[in-house]
Amino acid sequence: MNATSSEPRGTAVPPELAALRERIRALPADARAELEPLMDDVVEQAVYRSRVMTLARDALQRYRLDLAMTRFDLDATRREREALRG
Repeated sequence: MNATSSEPRGTAVPPELAALRERIRALPADARAELEPLMDDVVEQAVYRSRVMTLARDALQRYRLDLAMTRFDLDATRREREALRG
């Protein structure tokens, strides 16, 4: 599928699926009519899973950063408390 089709701009279709789609397009019309809707569903699901994985990776990265900042803040608070006590 190209960028002008139903896929969002910038979304890459895995090369294996793109190759399979091209092979399906080379089939006779009756076989192509039967397989193309199924292929569209497969591509849509692959793109969706890719987006979900990207969102999950980004969320995990933000969580790790937030955790590191929280640890830093906790350590700084402990040092300040010890400096006030000492």
